[in-house]
Amino acid sequence: MASSGSFNTNAYGSGDYYRYLRFEWSVQSQSIANNTTTIAWTLKGAGGSTNSWVQSGNFQVVIDGQVVYSSATRINLYNGTVVASGTKTLSHNNVGNKSFSASAQAGIYYVAVNCSGSGSWDLPQIPRYATSNQSLKAKTETSITMNWSSDSTIDYIWYSKNNGSNWTGIDVTDGKSGSYTISGLSANTTYQIKTRVRRKDSQLTTDSSALSVTTYNYPYASSMPNFTIGNTLTLGLYNPLGRSVTVNIIGADNSQISNDTTSGTSISGYAGSVVVNRLYASIPNAKSGTYKVKVTYGSQVSTKTGGTYSINTSACTPTIGGGFYQDTNATTVALTQNNQNIVQNLSTVSYTATGLAAKNSATITACSVSVNGNSYALTLGSGNTSATGGNAVINSSYNVTATFTVTDSRGLTATKNITVNMLEWSLPTAIITLKRQNNYYTPTDITVDADYSYVDGKNTISIQYRYKKVGDSTYGSYTSLSDNVSATFNADNNYAWDVQVKLTDALNGTTTYNIVLPRGMPIMFIDRILASVGYGCFPKNSGSVEINGFDLVAHRNGTLEIDNAVVGGRISNSQKELRFSVPLPQYVIDLTPTITTLKLNVRTADGGYLLTSSYVAGGYDVLTDSNLTVSCWLSTKNLLTVEIDASTAWNTTNNTVQSVDVVDMIVSFS
Repeated sequence: MASSGSFNTNAYGSGDYYRYLRFEWSVQSQSIANNTTTIAWTLKGAGGSTNSWVQSGNFQVVIDGQVVYSSATRINLYNGTVVASGTKTLSHNNVGNKSFSASAQAGIYYVAVNCSGSGSWDLPQIPRYATSNQSLKAKTETSITMNWSSDSTIDYIWYSKNNGSNWTGIDVTDGKSGSYTISGLSANTTYQIKTRVRRKDSQLTTDSSALSVTTYNYPYASSMPNFTIGNTLTLGLYNPLGRSVTVNIIGADNSQISNDTTSGTSISGYAGSVVVNRLYASIPNAKSGTYKVKVTYGSQVSTKTGGTYSINTSACTPTIGGGFYQDTNATTVALTQNNQNIVQNLSTVSYTATGLAAKNSATITACSVSVNGNSYALTLGSGNTSATGGNAVINSSYNVTATFTVTDSRGLTATKNITVNMLEWSLPTAIITLKRQNNYYTPTDITVDADYSYVDGKNTISIQYRYKKVGDSTYGSYTSLSDNVSATFNADNNYAWDVQVKLTDALNGTTTYNIVLPRGMPIMFIDRILASVGYGCFPKNSGSVEINGFDLVAHRNGTLEIDNAVVGGRISNSQKELRFSVPLPQYVIDLTPTITTLKLNVRTADGGYLLTSSYVAGGYDVLTDSNLTVSCWLSTKNLLTVEIDASTAWNTTNNTVQSVDVVDMIVSFS
């Protein structure tokens, strides 16, 4: 590096007229702030005698690529003649270095340029920016300590914790490295740290790049796994600085379960009886709960929700000491003489569970018994150590199992089975034989073969019967019967009878049967006195044939009524008559019919009405019309032909088939 320099051009001439140019420069000043150097320069004649001159011109000086002087004027150039001088400011690069060159030329003696020269130099370096490097040295919850270093001597530093938005200065001992601490920070907070250094000689500052640094959090529980009460629990702690902390487990009911101190990053245990009992006590009505972990460091408290802690089911299952039953029905106990023998569907069974106990802070909340598919809630006694109830019948003919179930406040259950001794019982039944003597006589035989439950050999049966005519409202008095022994009573064979049989056993189990005894009626009955025959009935009329009370033969002075019968008819206009035939429900033998009532509606083929202009409700009364004459005769023994003659011809087609609606017709016989 040079603070001054010079060069000579080539020369022209000889002796006293030997001439050339000399370029000289020197540093006039340097600006650190502007990173520049100002040089002073001079171009003058040199060589030969100082008293002789050589005419010269076309001078030019170039410094750092710039023409700083140029003149075509020719002058007398002596040795020592100053042709030109001046200053030139040169800019350095960013590290303070600068190289430059200079050249000069002239036409000595000649007009044309014939002498030239040049030179290059490195200027003294201008102090510039120092490097700024930083690294994390240490940190706590509220402070960060940074290392800094530089390639130059530093006399002052600053730091920024927000990426250069704000700066805080620190006076440091001159040097190239050191450290500083930022205090008063917030825990678990990220800061963007920058370090600014000032180069002592240039007083220029340089900022480092930002370093993201997060302060430590205060200690807290970092791992809180699920666990079963009674097993070892290991809690993980965030405690990077090894602080002495107090650790408390908080139960689901917010009670304090434990209190421990550690400076480590984990803590284990919690299987001792004191902690176990407290854990159970915190969830008396649940099978599990969620615990919390409180970590205290000084005034800093962290409480975090942990995992689930669950009961050890085998250690918490409730117990039943015993199960009992008894018949509380006085009637059945009076018969069996033993309240442990349960009569099917009759005994009222009461159940009792004793020695009920819950475990590990739970309480007994319910007790029930299940018997033969039915479940009954039992009433807990004082202290919830026993339970009684049920009071229900059992529908089973064989021994059954009663299962007691006790439930605690956590929903855990325990069961106990006992056998209930059953005695088969059902309502009595019977095979009843009820029959008229010779099938239809008044004397009637009855036999009742009863079937009733044994009930350990203690049951008995009572049989009674009574009867009334079918249709009557009141029975007669009961009559007792012996089991499977026939008895006889009189039931008038002209009537059907409702016979009621009642069976009652020693336990008041009653079954009632109602049997209809039909009339004493043969399939066919010949009445010799009336000279009549009855089928399914006794004939009432003389010389009749009757079926179920209906006489098939018409009788003298008898009548038949026919209504709502529709038959075909034929009209003859030439004879002015309407004729139709009606089937009779009885046979008529050697009797003369006479119509005493005749009401009709007669339709013509064209859709009109014959006797009237329109339909007549109840039928047109033919016998009241003086223009009409009615006659009848038997075409066969059960077919009556009716003829109606008119005084004038009807206005309808001759010999057309008519529809005759016989609304009501009464025929008498003589």
